[in-house]
Amino acid sequence: MSRLLSCVRWFVLLALPIMAYAEEELPPGPNLCQNPGFENVDEAGKALGWSVDGRVFTLSDDTPHAGDRCLRFENADADRYVLCGMPVPLKPGLMYEYGVWVRTEDIQGKDTGATICLEWYDKDKKYLGGNYTAGIKGTNKEWRYVRGTTGTVPDKAVGCSVTCYVRKRMTGIAWFDDVSVRRHYPPILGQMTTDCYRHEVGGDAITVHAAVSLAGHKMSRDRLKLQLVLSGNGVERTLSPSEELEDSVAFTIDTSGLRPGVYQATCRATIAGKTHERTITLTRVAKTTPRKVFIDRHGRCIVEGKPFFPLGMYWGSVNEKHLDIYAKSAFNCLMPYGRPSREQMDGIQRRGLKVIYSIKDFYAGTKWCPKFIKNREDERPQVEKVVRQFKDHPALLAWYLNDELPWTMIDRLAAHQSWIEELDPDHPTWVVLYQVERVRSYLSSFDVIGTDPYPIPRKPAGTALDWVQRTRKGTFGCHAAWQVPQVFDWSTYKKPAEGEMPYRPPTLLEMRSMAWQSVIGGANGLVFYSWLDLWKVDRTEPFEKRWPEVSAMAAEVARYIPVLLSVEETSQPVTTRLPENVVWRLHRIGDEHILFIVNAGDEPTRGCLRFANPFGAATTEVGDTPAMLKGNWVEMTFAPLETKVVRLSAK
Repeated sequence: MSRLLSCVRWFVLLALPIMAYAEEELPPGPNLCQNPGFENVDEAGKALGWSVDGRVFTLSDDTPHAGDRCLRFENADADRYVLCGMPVPLKPGLMYEYGVWVRTEDIQGKDTGATICLEWYDKDKKYLGGNYTAGIKGTNKEWRYVRGTTGTVPDKAVGCSVTCYVRKRMTGIAWFDDVSVRRHYPPILGQMTTDCYRHEVGGDAITVHAAVSLAGHKMSRDRLKLQLVLSGNGVERTLSPSEELEDSVAFTIDTSGLRPGVYQATCRATIAGKTHERTITLTRVAKTTPRKVFIDRHGRCIVEGKPFFPLGMYWGSVNEKHLDIYAKSAFNCLMPYGRPSREQMDGIQRRGLKVIYSIKDFYAGTKWCPKFIKNREDERPQVEKVVRQFKDHPALLAWYLNDELPWTMIDRLAAHQSWIEELDPDHPTWVVLYQVERVRSYLSSFDVIGTDPYPIPRKPAGTALDWVQRTRKGTFGCHAAWQVPQVFDWSTYKKPAEGEMPYRPPTLLEMRSMAWQSVIGGANGLVFYSWLDLWKVDRTEPFEKRWPEVSAMAAEVARYIPVLLSVEETSQPVTTRLPENVVWRLHRIGDEHILFIVNAGDEPTRGCLRFANPFGAATTEVGDTPAMLKGNWVEMTFAPLETKVVRLSAK
């Protein structure tokens, strides 16, 4: 779950099965790669613009895909890792598609093979992120095309590059040719969703959301006419938008008069005489389907009729010793990569814990796919086998369906989601992405979403707030977010480059702040990464030192879970004077309001909120300095990354 070339990024180009398409996407822009076929060389015979390392990469005239040359990779040393890249002029805020033709000879290793990626950097040449796609391994005598599509390039990106490479610890021979990097234009209508769980409606008013983009169309937004057509069971209604934003549209539907049955909600976008459509299916029920676990309209996880805030960690395998330690903490669930046996599930249940059960690898051709899945036809039977085995176990909380697989696999991801809905309507699905800019592209493939920024030490701890806000926006605020904050040390996975700052684990202050940033920013659960890494770092930060800090942080969050799950109506502030990086969340329990507020910045600051009616007392339960009441105002000062919890009482 990292952000580097050494980590797994997947790609399969497929189409959505459950959404109706009628639009034609604009063709991509011109190729931004200046020497895509390695044809242009200098006097020394080196490909212009490319960083060709002669130890591994050379130019070749051996059956190129086109022209006279191609790039040849040959490496017999699994410990040697060499890349071949070139700068490309990408612009922040835009999307790009990229690709390369590849053929291979005996590419061996556990990863996905010969591939290509795009990466971007800030003004100080610090890595900001990238887009990675799975490659080709084994022997492929014919040229095959490997491609990917990015989300929006970050605003802070100054330098960008395209890279041809073979993934880490892989050996063999590969050829690359005809690299392409082009502007990508998304369809006018993107994915749709609703604000009701699995689009099941029971007579209340619901909201249907659709993504909208006019990128590349050179037309103003006011020329776009948007409608929603609701049809089915003898009904056909045409609705106007209840809200139009630059990148989305919303429609409100009164479902009280609809008979039980299946309905189609079709969004229509008309511009320049052409209509584009996308459809989502709604199910009207006479009464809400009873479920053991589901997500309510407030984004809360409801377990056996009671609200539940998932507070957990990623695990590797499950063992009794570790469960005994973990069960004494405030954590209430875990997500083990190693699929627990029924006996282990029983042990987890006895300790009062819940399991998010992983079937995220059940995709043929992906790196961690089990050996018993040899092709796509094997996927459904194996998913069904596991689901039938554990769906009735009382320890089961949710199914983990996707760990950072690319949106270009959306038809397969959405298919797995539909299988779970059919096989086990009693439990939601959860997916986790590093592709925070593309959350909307995944809407058909999950019930609950999480993203995993892991900023320490290369990025500010405030990245956690940015990601949860972008995640919530990506789902139109309609899907619960179980975020994945960082507690691990990056040195567990990689070594810093020469001259770079050393890696380190986040401090207790950083962990606390990132957890509260996530919660206050809108997370409905936290699953930290990771328990297994706490055991790996045994040099300067042994488990015995790290675990008390991690468990103390969890206990602080757990203390307020009953408050966070409260949906009582609050007296919202009428004025806020807060810096941009100070965010708040307000809940009410009876006559008291509880204010959660965090400074996500690395500098001290101050701010205040004004309420319509004054409170009689303000008790600061968490925080370095107390909040001050001055009439209707609540005034606060904040240290860097400080969280405050303030209890506001009428008397």
